[in-house]
Amino acid sequence: MVKTFSIFFIITFCLPYNIMTQEEEKETQKVPAISILRAEESYIYLDSIEKNLFFLQPLKLLTINRKNNIFLTLGGEYRARVEHYTNENYTDRDLTYYSQRVNLHASLMLGTKFRLFGELYSGYVTGNENLFLESDEIDVHQGFLEWKPINSSGLKTTIRLGRQEIGYGASRIVGIREGPNMRRTFDMVRVIAQKNSSSMDLFYGKEVNISPFSFDNKSNIFKGNKSNPVFWGAYYRRPFLSGKGKLDFYYFGFYANSSRFNDVLGKETRHSIGVRSFGTKGRLSYNTEIIIQWGKLDNSDIFAYNIETDWKYTIIKNDWKPKLGIKTDWSSGDQHVGDGKVGTFNPIFVNPAIYSLAAVNTPANITSLHPNFTFYPLRDLTIYLDYAFFYRTQSNDGLYTPPRFLTREANGIRTKHVGDVFGLKVSYEVNRNISFDLRSSYFIAGEFIKASGDSENTFYIAPTMSFKF
Repeated sequence: MVKTFSIFFIITFCLPYNIMTQEEEKETQKVPAISILRAEESYIYLDSIEKNLFFLQPLKLLTINRKNNIFLTLGGEYRARVEHYTNENYTDRDLTYYSQRVNLHASLMLGTKFRLFGELYSGYVTGNENLFLESDEIDVHQGFLEWKPINSSGLKTTIRLGRQEIGYGASRIVGIREGPNMRRTFDMVRVIAQKNSSSMDLFYGKEVNISPFSFDNKSNIFKGNKSNPVFWGAYYRRPFLSGKGKLDFYYFGFYANSSRFNDVLGKETRHSIGVRSFGTKGRLSYNTEIIIQWGKLDNSDIFAYNIETDWKYTIIKNDWKPKLGIKTDWSSGDQHVGDGKVGTFNPIFVNPAIYSLAAVNTPANITSLHPNFTFYPLRDLTIYLDYAFFYRTQSNDGLYTPPRFLTREANGIRTKHVGDVFGLKVSYEVNRNISFDLRSSYFIAGEFIKASGDSENTFYIAPTMSFKF
């Protein structure tokens, strides 16, 4: 343990000063930022640039055959984190552990129409804790073949076949799961069409299960009786309000061999349609989304919905750019037990961190209000504060935790107040490659938590360092 923390300290505090140069600081603004979805990066523009713009630039475009446009891009990430819980899961149990993630990827361009992309992930966590999604010796996180049958200035089409990450919108229903060590991935076929400023995605595949040993992560895509959820759908985006905003329309299909919501357990087929509008108008930034769901769970009919808003207003236009925000969530719950209907919203593959920094709740049978405040005391430093109020939408339905697990049944308890959460997030980007992140929250148990079991207030803190190249 001491050795592990020593390595964390050296990398965290010494590495930035070893790789930062005056040239990097000066030139970083001229190149695109490193994408959270590494498969979406393109460095072909470097073929016409001779000077060094950023750290490890030679690895981003290795020429194999310039005549035939064959290039290789290499990259990766090292992420180190210490997490601490006081009264984990509302109990009197404290938990502290160190985790790290190492991933390396390679992108091989074969002319202008074909590309091979591969990425390996390895996750490590200290201690003997059985921590979900934190540990994996090594596995293929992504590996797909990409073909661009049409690649003109007006229309581009892309077909991807294989293991890949996907994330849509504000991650309210499909996110990459950046919080734990192991991000989410799918074995799927995906078709992407882009025309001018509009785009359409079509996809079909299965979520990949994370297993702790080497090269044992599987989706069982050709085995219909396995537990991996099946996921398919379409996502369309176009400009809105004269290009100042965006408008998204989507349909998602979801099938799982075993799901449980409130009093119903069985096979689930659920369909979701949604619309999302987001953008900036003057000092106001807005993000509003409405989702409707229907389908079958065992022999019960599903009808559920989710309505969310996330608005921010810049109070003063100075260097600190203080923003006052309000975020709301209204996720439906099940109204009655044993009526042959399921009203609980299924967040499917949500990124739970967008609802609370410690990811204690998920948007199923939850109504919440999040006043928040954001400011930037330094150019690359962001401080975010929020205070969230959580209530069950329906008193006959229970409490769910990420991603969609029923952890506390209603059991006739009528009070709806789940609890309040104070959250703090501090983010600092040293340069293009290195960033620091501190997340902390304090959960104050509400009347429902107190009436349904363990009810200790929970404190969470997690400093994180990430080095990407």
